[in-house]
Amino acid sequence: MKKKITVIVSIISIVFVMAFALAACNKETKPGYTALSAQADVFKELNSKTADVGIMDYTMANYLLSVDSAMAKKLMIADIEFEKEYYGIAFRKAENGKYNALTDLVNKTLSELKDYKTIAEKYGIDGATLDLVYTAPTGEADNTELDYIKNKGKIVIGFTLNAPMALGSGDKTTGGFDTDLAKAVFAKISEKVGKTISVEFKLIEWSNKESEMEAKTIDCVWNGLTVTPARAAQWSITMNYLENKQCAVIRKADKDKYNSYDALKKARIVAEDGSAGEDAAKEILGIK
Repeated sequence: MKKKITVIVSIISIVFVMAFALAACNKETKPGYTALSAQADVFKELNSKTADVGIMDYTMANYLLSVDSAMAKKLMIADIEFEKEYYGIAFRKAENGKYNALTDLVNKTLSELKDYKTIAEKYGIDGATLDLVYTAPTGEADNTELDYIKNKGKIVIGFTLNAPMALGSGDKTTGGFDTDLAKAVFAKISEKVGKTISVEFKLIEWSNKESEMEAKTIDCVWNGLTVTPARAAQWSITMNYLENKQCAVIRKADKDKYNSYDALKKARIVAEDGSAGEDAAKEILGIK
């Protein structure tokens, strides 16, 4: 009798373990979306196999994959084409019916900046540069933001460590295309307004950029910001200054598995919280 009970218990234990393992397996491979705190975390998730696909800026993905690192060597950009996008610089909105004089001044200075393409070449993204042509706005200028930074003697720029736009470690940026470009632009603006306006970079959570702007803990977002209709309605955004697109980063071993939009619908997708990549990921998976 004891032997029969032992056998039954053993069978039940085996069935339970198998069921648990199957459930865990299904949970691990179930398609879905997970938000990350930074785009760079895409590489970590793919290497640890806790995700199948990472949707992120092509500019950043291509740069990181060109770096000889353990994190990059097993990854690649999937042969799936995404729509073209553009980066812009966001400032607070002007009063109704007026244009932001600070945004306008940055536009004018960008179009005149001779170092623009040289800085892009330094970070290997000169192929994404645009012909920056200044168009004077119509209507009345709102000088609120321009006067605000002139009185402070500095502009606080919100950034994340988003290579090659902003490089560094901890809460400091030591260089990068956007970092260098912002410094060059405000060096020229300082000459134009007859007062030194220093540039301070403040590390932010990308998903908090809206609240940081509203609270005036930062004065602008200059960090590979994709221009969208929603952002254009919320902020005063400069002219497009760099071309970009989203891309799907995958493991090289999955090259034939994730080669179409339909295939991506069956994947565990990750992207940065509050990013254009997140919008793309949700659209792929049909998440509202």
